[in-house]
Amino acid sequence: MNIGIYKIQNITDNKVYIGSSVDIKSRQYKHFWMLTLGSHYNSHLQSSYNKFGKDSFIFEILELCNTEYLVSLENKYIDLYNSIDSTYGYNQAKVNEFRRNTFNADVKLKLSKYNLNKNKNFSTYSLKNINTGEIFIFDSLVGGADYLINNGFTKGNPRNVRMKISNSLRGKLVNNGYNGSIRKTCYKHKFKIIN
Repeated sequence: MNIGIYKIQNITDNKVYIGSSVDIKSRQYKHFWMLTLGSHYNSHLQSSYNKFGKDSFIFEILELCNTEYLVSLENKYIDLYNSIDSTYGYNQAKVNEFRRNTFNADVKLKLSKYNLNKNKNFSTYSLKNINTGEIFIFDSLVGGADYLINNGFTKGNPRNVRMKISNSLRGKLVNNGYNGSIRKTCYKHKFKIIN
């Protein structure tokens, strides 16, 4: 059996990354391959690896289990090691039943701002209510999506709302079955990039 929970530990400062996999050996190889290339998706782990070097990191299997226990056990070990606190670890979030990260609101906001800047995109935009003329200014997609959802303009999934705002601001074509069209409004709001 090669299914279970693992830990990557920096033996210099004892920070840990907790993960799970249905093929732990393959996952170990992939982590260290990405770290060696300098392209690991976890920037905190990558910068630590760059600073301390390969010899400062060890890989350890914490527990073998059946697939259906991966999520609950991974979250258990994330809590046990407190690895979502950057003082103790490298995890950015817990995982959900689809084994994807479940970020809290602060992390979502930071990621949204980081990605806007990283992709050299807008940093501030406005949404103008078509009916009232009120203008609201946001510096993240999370803020705009939260505003639209909390004020009843949409019942959509927050991720999908953020994506729709992003596509609208970028002027991407919306597939309407023909040649597509560019949105002029989004959830009863006009949108405008400020900078």
